[in-house]
Amino acid sequence: MGTNYYVAKNLCDCCDRYDKEYHIGKASWGWAFTFQGYKYDGLTSWKKYKEFLKDQVIMDEYHERIDYDWFVQMIENEKAPGFVRSDGHKNLLHNEQGKKDSRPWFNPEYDWNDEDGYSFTSREFS
Repeated sequence: MGTNYYVAKNLCDCCDRYDKEYHIGKASWGWAFTFQGYKYDGLTSWKKYKEFLKDQVIMDEYHERIDYDWFVQMIENEKAPGFVRSDGHKNLLHNEQGKKDSRPWFNPEYDWNDEDGYSFTSREFS
């Protein structure tokens, strides 16, 4: 189970309805955060996303507004590559698992890791 996060545009203060400008990515239990990459907009690394998101409204798939500082802490702590939970489980990485799968989904044309080890894909996912 996981939660998708979006940059919200045209947010209605009455009903919290919004247009999904960007799918930022997904946080799933036991996995490092997986980012939706947008090469044409330069959103190809966590560092670039972090700078871009400072002035954006972040919403989750349940229409809850997400605080920027909380979001950054979540990604850089429990959703970071290499994070190990108290039970000893190390976060899995989307791209690394794709390379190991008997039918690998990793394709360097669409999938990459940034300099901090976060997985990115330019393919649609949810």
